[in-house]
This record gives sequence, C-alpha cells and structure tokens, in this order.
Amino acid sequence: MSAPATTPVWSLSLDEPVVEVAAGDDVAVAGGSEGTIAVVDASGDVRFRLELGDFLLSLALSEDGTRLAAGGGQRVRIWDVGTGRLLADHPARWCSALAWTASGDGIAIGDGRHVRVLDRDGNARWGSTAMRSTVAGLSWLRRDGRRIAAAAYRGVSILEPATDRVIEHLPAPGAIAGIAVSPHGRWVVGGSQDATLHGWKVPGGDDFQMSGFPTTVSRLAFDSTGRWMACDGGDTVAFWDFSGSGPTGREAMLGQGHRGSISALAWSTDTQRTLVTGDATGDVAVWHLGPDAGPGTRLRPSRTRTGDDPVGAVAARHGHVIVGHRSGALSRIAL
Repeated sequence: MSAPATTPVWSLSLDEPVVEVAAGDDVAVAGGSEGTIAVVDASGDVRFRLELGDFLLSLALSEDGTRLAAGGGQRVRIWDVGTGRLLADHPARWCSALAWTASGDGIAIGDGRHVRVLDRDGNARWGSTAMRSTVAGLSWLRRDGRRIAAAAYRGVSILEPATDRVIEHLPAPGAIAGIAVSPHGRWVVGGSQDATLHGWKVPGGDDFQMSGFPTTVSRLAFDSTGRWMACDGGDTVAFWDFSGSGPTGREAMLGQGHRGSISALAWSTDTQRTLVTGDATGDVAVWHLGPDAGPGTRLRPSRTRTGDDPVGAVAARHGHVIVGHRSGALSRIAL
C-alpha cells in the first residue's frame, strides 16, 4: 500500500478478539468473541462494559443510538445505551443476524430457523414460521419498516409481519452467506457459498448472478445512495454499479491494494461513496469513489493503515473509522 497513512485518535483493548463494531453519533460499540461489549465515548473513555453471557454472533446499534442489541448461540439481549441498563434478555437458538428499523422502534432477530420482531424495549411483536435453515442474514426492505428480507438456505424470503405473510421468495442454489438490500428496497443481493453473488429486482424477483470470485462472498453492503454495492473478493474489493437497470452486463470496478483477504467492510454512513475495509493481515484501507468511478475501472485506496493484527470488524461515521482487531485492540482513526 502506498496511499497516505492514518493515525489513531484513540485506542484501547477489549481483552478478547473483536468480532463486531458499531458507530453512533457520540459513541462507538465493540463486541468481543466471548460476549464482552464496550460502549466507548468520542474521547475513548469506556462508558460501560456489558456482558452478553454467551459467545457473540451479532451486534446492532439502533440508528438513533439509543438501543443496543447483541445475539449469541443461546440468547439475545437489548440495552439502553444512555444508561447501560439491560432491557430484555430472550433465549434464542442461534442469533447471527439483527436488524433495527430505521426509526429504531423495532428490531428483527434471527432465532434459529425463525425471524422474530421485538419492539425497542425487547417486547415480542411477531414471529415467522420456520425457514429452510438457520437465518443467515436480515435487512428491512425499506425505511418504513413494513417488510423484512431474510436469507436462509436456497434463497431470500420477503416477510411482512403486519399481515403475517411471505410476500415473495427469491430462489438461489445452495446457502446464502450474506445479504444486502439497497436503501430504496429495489435490489436484494445475497452472497453465496458457491463463490457467486445472486441478486434480485424487487418486486418481481427478476434475478441475475455475478461470478468469478475466489472464495465465498459473505461481506456485502450498499452505499447510502443505492448506486454502489461493495463486496469482498479475496484481497480485492468489487464495486458494482446498480444505477438504472442494474449491474447486468457491467463489469465490476475493482479496488486493489490489500495484502490479505478482506475480513471486514463498511460504508461511511454520512460521507457519500466512501468505503472502509480491513484485511486478515491487519491493514485498513479507505476508498473514495470519485466522479470518474465507473464499471471496469481500477481503484486504489485514498488512505491506508498498515498493521500486523488481523482486522475483525470496521464501522465508519462522522469522519472517523472504528477498527477492531483479533488481539482485542480497538481504535478510532480519522477518514
């Protein structure tokens, strides 16, 4: 990597591998593999250390920053971020997927083969019938919080809790390893264990595939405009252009510069077309898609931080990046 380097604003240790991070307006949240969760303020001081009481599989901070949910192999817990008070503790068979509504008034959780919806304080609202396998990914289809895209074996189901219906099933061969939904709900994309991307236009289910990846695609996300979707592809980031009629017939724009396989990626929530990635060697890269970005072009990172501590998770907000590492190190760096 030869781009300008980044310098940490603060750093601390969670004392166990960091597997999930989230960034709010004035806090950062980091979750360790053994279930320790730290809520950290903007200056790097730890406000609270929370315990899931289980190994950690998923972590989600509500968009308004007032609620935090964590899921593990046997339970889901919800806390008030302002006070650190535990609001709910529910048994769950395997919760590797969590998704807050845009308003923060409810959350979808994966509970084994079921999807359940809780209110912001953890009270049960709705539960689905059993899916074909353990729920592998969840996303609300639009900001109105009416429908949920739920990934499992052989595809993605569009669920509508208010009417207790499966609105649509989007079929795919094999298992879905990750899911991304465009902000306007027009596109649903699943990373597959067969090293391809499977995508659908919603409603209607018109599908497409993107192949040529070296390994399973499990990390994928749309930017806030809905035009670009980024995904991991070994040591390369693939950016797909979803403008107009979508990515069919278009080459990916490839971001190159990592030394190891990409282990985490996240779009900045408030800096348009800026992506942060981390890799298995410990490097962190910032990518900015300028006005000349387009299908088939090559991209180099605009900023980098080289390291030797594998990256477990990244999040970006308000011009800063939160990075968690396998050693337990957690840091905040400027974009």
